[in-house]
Amino acid sequence: MTWFSDETLSFLRDLSQHNTRDWFHENKPRYEAHIKDAAAQFADALTQKLAAAYATGVTARIFRMHRDLRFSKDKTPYNTHIHIGFADAQTGASWMVGLQTEHLVVGFGVFAFEREALDHWRESVAGPQGEVLQVLHTKAESDGLRISEPELKRVPMAWEADHPHGDLLRRKGIVWWNDHVPQTEIMGPDGPAMIAIELRAMEPLRNWMVLALDPSS
Repeated sequence: MTWFSDETLSFLRDLSQHNTRDWFHENKPRYEAHIKDAAAQFADALTQKLAAAYATGVTARIFRMHRDLRFSKDKTPYNTHIHIGFADAQTGASWMVGLQTEHLVVGFGVFAFEREALDHWRESVAGPQGEVLQVLHTKAESDGLRISEPELKRVPMAWEADHPHGDLLRRKGIVWWNDHVPQTEIMGPDGPAMIAIELRAMEPLRNWMVLALDPSS
């Protein structure tokens, strides 16, 4: 079995210095062993742990190393990070893990709600559930988590501009991030278990979603 290791970080750092197709081709065995296979092994193990812990269906997605260059001024062909999402069937949100050359970040949430889900989000946060979430946000930030910024500059016209839950109404998605997880925690066969423990910090947001964003509520 292949797990994330110092060799994973070594490859990502070397790639950041030699981000060309020729270099990548020459180092493809390193990529397959320490990136591709390690990511698949990690994703499979963490999927099982999250599914068991939260009694939900979980689907992992390992994002491609190859960059989409069609609309980018940066023509370097490869990403120098590993991003994996774990979709939660119960909430429609995802747990996220991002391993970069000098940094590890984990998170949970929704980048952008679908239209009907966005409408339900706004109805929920405009009322008492919005106050509940604001309290959770305050606690999360005091615990060192980072909360994604609102996408809109103004509160949607259906609500007063000075609505007490305006910060929430201006959002099209919501994600909590932890930027302080040591890279060492993702390494080796214990990595999935360690990251599963770190993701427990996201439980207040997930629990809120289960109750407040249930379409039948």
